[in-house]
Amino acid sequence: MFPEERKQKICDLVNERHSIKVTELSQLMGISEVTIRRDLEELSQQKRLLRTHGGAMAMYSVGSEISAEELIRSNKNIEEKRAIASLAYTMLNDKDTIFADGSSTVHELIKLVATGSKKQISVVTTSLTTVNALSESSNAKVIMVGGEVNYRHNHVEGYLTTAAISNLRADKCFIGINGIDEAFGYSTPRFPEAELKSEMVRSSIQSFILADHTKFGNSYLARMSADCDYIITDARKQGYDYDWLADRCTVLFASESQKEGI
Repeated sequence: MFPEERKQKICDLVNERHSIKVTELSQLMGISEVTIRRDLEELSQQKRLLRTHGGAMAMYSVGSEISAEELIRSNKNIEEKRAIASLAYTMLNDKDTIFADGSSTVHELIKLVATGSKKQISVVTTSLTTVNALSESSNAKVIMVGGEVNYRHNHVEGYLTTAAISNLRADKCFIGINGIDEAFGYSTPRFPEAELKSEMVRSSIQSFILADHTKFGNSYLARMSADCDYIITDARKQGYDYDWLADRCTVLFASESQKEGI
């Protein structure tokens, strides 16, 4: 197989599966992991796929859809997400009621809620993954909102879900987002998720978007119809101008908070 044929085959497998590990590619193609890693680096530089820890994911487009479950399994930007979650956890108080969506970064926060020192947290969620993560924790009471089950994303969504959220009130909400863009605002590939996230923001006293630095400058199909109070991210994206956000919300950087001892 010629090198370009091999790389195209890798791209085809990544696009077909949305995310895949180096070990899987090596087994499927009968090629060494060293060669696979080298090809993935070249394909990433050519923007034909996204390199992840131990594998790769399909390149995004405005309508592309990768579930939180797939992101959790891929460990994409896992250290950045954990840093964001650690800072977000400091925003919680005992006895808070929070909304939590099923995004991969919020999942890292939920793991801290399950094992951390803060008590009597009421977690209102649409995510079955969140329910499972808190199943053995004595720190949290879980309220699962009803609605239409989306098995791929492992959560509920739709009219019944957003209607239920609109009739509740939380101290804080924590949501993930796919894109943060000066012209288009906050966006996600799917309309049901955009509406659900917006409803959580509207129904909260304080709202937090948890997003790693790669989300800045991207825009997706469906725009959120509500603004948040805070964005918590891992670090500044090189060359990105954050000034436009000054009038919309407060941006907190986990890397800078660690230096300041927050």
